[in-house]
Amino acid sequence: WMKDIAGVIACRGGSIRVPHKNIKPFADSSLLEIKINQLKQLVSQVYVNSDSDQILKLAEANGAIPVKRDPYYATSEVSINEVYSNVTQDIPHEHILYAHVTSPLIKTSTIEACIEKYNNLEDIYDSVCTVQLLKKFIWYRGNSINYDANNMPRSQDLPNFHMIAFAINILPKESIQYLKNIVTPNYYPIILDEIEAMDIDNNIEFELAEYLYKK
Repeated sequence: WMKDIAGVIACRGGSIRVPHKNIKPFADSSLLEIKINQLKQLVSQVYVNSDSDQILKLAEANGAIPVKRDPYYATSEVSINEVYSNVTQDIPHEHILYAHVTSPLIKTSTIEACIEKYNNLEDIYDSVCTVQLLKKFIWYRGNSINYDANNMPRSQDLPNFHMIAFAINILPKESIQYLKNIVTPNYYPIILDEIEAMDIDNNIEFELAEYLYKK
């Protein structure tokens, strides 16, 4: 049984650290086009939500449904929780695959595995979430947090703490509206390596991701 899953890409027009990050040339394409074309292979419909007419025009040209965002929800002042709720409230589908445009290195096969898992989730889970394992020695205010400093383990034996990768999240639309979040309490973790989990946040990461994408 396949759930009715829509792909949603939230794509703000303004980007402070990398101007026009989502639509500037990236490996003979753009981050937005790459993500739309990736999702089109996997879900029945892709929606792009943006305050930018230029982004919405590019989205429509690539087969996505453009959704105009109220400028208030594209400011730096509004909380991301409010954005999650606003971006998905008018999507006419029961389930949402929330894809981050700034994660171009996640493989299509990985997203496919996320969808497959979501369609067959055990009752103890309520969503699918991409994560990285945090295998680091963490200290806070003079105390070790995730290991016994007097009986130091090998790094691979540290507990499996998760860092949310924010590449792919799949969950019921109802949950996003209720929680105002795309991370639920009982998510099933899809573990990504450092390359697939890479999130572009500045010019160096943009150039590095483009280099790796072309390889």
